[in-house]
Amino acid sequence: MSIPVFRSYIRRKDMDTVLNCLVTDSVGPGEYLDRFQKAARESLGFDFGFALRSPLSALLAALDALALAEGDVVALPALAPAYYAAALRERRLLPLYLDADPDSGAPDFASIASAAAKPKALLLFEAQGVLPDPEAVAALGIPVIEDISQSLGAYAGERKAGSLGQLAILGLEHGGLVTAGGGALLFAQARRDAAVLRNLAESLPPELRMTDYNAALGLAQLRELEASIAKRRELAAAFAQSLARTRHRILAQAVEGEAGFYSFPVVLDSGMKDVRAYAKKKEVETEAAFEDSLVGRGLVPEGECPRARSLLMRCLLFPLHQRLGAAGAQKVSKVLATLP
Repeated sequence: MSIPVFRSYIRRKDMDTVLNCLVTDSVGPGEYLDRFQKAARESLGFDFGFALRSPLSALLAALDALALAEGDVVALPALAPAYYAAALRERRLLPLYLDADPDSGAPDFASIASAAAKPKALLLFEAQGVLPDPEAVAALGIPVIEDISQSLGAYAGERKAGSLGQLAILGLEHGGLVTAGGGALLFAQARRDAAVLRNLAESLPPELRMTDYNAALGLAQLRELEASIAKRRELAAAFAQSLARTRHRILAQAVEGEAGFYSFPVVLDSGMKDVRAYAKKKEVETEAAFEDSLVGRGLVPEGECPRARSLLMRCLLFPLHQRLGAAGAQKVSKVLATLP
């Protein structure tokens, strides 16, 4: 049986929480949502936060919180998810695409200095869990919306993922470190930003808020967060040793600290087609790391962000999840050690 790249890890006790929710009279946002939001704030250390039904809804709400004007320029990595473009179009904002560092995949902020119009905000999507230099982010002097969907648990120096921006988004989709079967959390660090989010939350229609069903699963998953990260860290260390026997390399964080463990991203020194075929033959599934990114979906103008385009063609994801088990982990290690 092939090992999938992503597999949501749902324990029996996770299902018990969801079943308990199912037998209540609550279908929409209710008690379980309130409990989930409170647990998430306490666990992740934010002043305030609330849950929405999709990452796109969370991003739109975050943009609204910054009170940007129509036509304002917003900087964002070329390796950010393609739906970021939809959010900017919805709010009639103009994108400034940032190229990627070839070794880490983190956004290169150099183009901001040379841009014709200085951006009014930065959408900081931390692709494959890699954090940029926090000092470089602070030096920009603009509001930051930080997306920690793939970087939860990462840190750079003394700064952890979620502390680099005024607002933070945590996607809760399939395959994430925490999944609610869909949706996202939107957080604020400081009291001033929290007050803005509270006003937004109060005016949010119930159709955009997360349901109790999703919140019940998220609540159960949140309890296992530390154990989940620890297991993935252990697997990643073993896989890195195996990969070191080849000419390929892992997408690594440049600043001192630790990247998140969303997946195991390998930057290939050979063609992606041959490597994927080899892994598939050995029953290990892979995915192109940035296929669904802005550059991967052809949303970045031709000729811009050449290093992001290079990573699009060369970065491949391998499984890194708790359902691997000992036998599965050994299989992935063998494949990584013998990649063509």
